[in-house]
Amino acid sequence: MELLVVMAIVSIVAVSAGSMLVAGMRTFQARHVGNMVVSDMRFAMEVMARDLRAATAVRRVSPSHIEFTSPGDASPFSRSFHQSTSTIMRKQGTSLSSLVDNVDLLTFAFDTTTISIAIISVPAVDGIAGSGLPLTLTTRVMRRN
Repeated sequence: MELLVVMAIVSIVAVSAGSMLVAGMRTFQARHVGNMVVSDMRFAMEVMARDLRAATAVRRVSPSHIEFTSPGDASPFSRSFHQSTSTIMRKQGTSLSSLVDNVDLLTFAFDTTTISIAIISVPAVDGIAGSGLPLTLTTRVMRRN
């Protein structure tokens, strides 16, 4: 009888410890995914800001698509940033590459000297809740040229 009581108590403690371990791993994974998305979005924001700051000519094709000319470009408006599904794409001449994934919305707004950029992340990555998403990053770029 005592052995059965001890086994029941040990089972309860083992199940509780296992549940806490699984919950801790899920929280770690969610925070890690959220941090990776934030890091990727910051990188994309800095690349776009750097390129647009140096642009000699800029035009907005749509709220989520901007074309520009950089110093030394052979043809005008040969570079661009735009959103394609949940990815921000970067075009340089004939080369098209992915800049960042997990984007819900990319918007550009500008006047003669300032370009505003906003990126909103997806609400969840791979169905992982609790990652601190969605997140919005914004910046304003003062054009040099």
